[in-house]
Amino acid sequence: MVTDTRELLFDRQVYALEAIQKAAYRFIDRMAVNLHVTDTYVRCTVFVDPEVGTPDDVIRDFQKEVLDQHLRLKIASETESIRHLILAHAFSRTGLT
Repeated sequence: MVTDTRELLFDRQVYALEAIQKAAYRFIDRMAVNLHVTDTYVRCTVFVDPEVGTPDDVIRDFQKEVLDQHLRLKIASETESIRHLILAHAFSRTGLT
């Protein structure tokens, strides 16, 4: 079995490291990812399992997942105060203090 190895660069001003890590975890069944982090970018060396599809397709899906995870983190951050308010209101009516 030959594993296809590729390198991807993600700009740290655009993508959060946590988003890349989460995407790598979600793709653990299709590829292995080594991360090298610098001040300006995250270099991902990916080892694509050839049994799961073409390397180009897997990598393209991985890039989409990184964007998805990044946007999820951004939305969670932007809505954190609202979620806390809703939870506080919900628990204020339970009688638990």
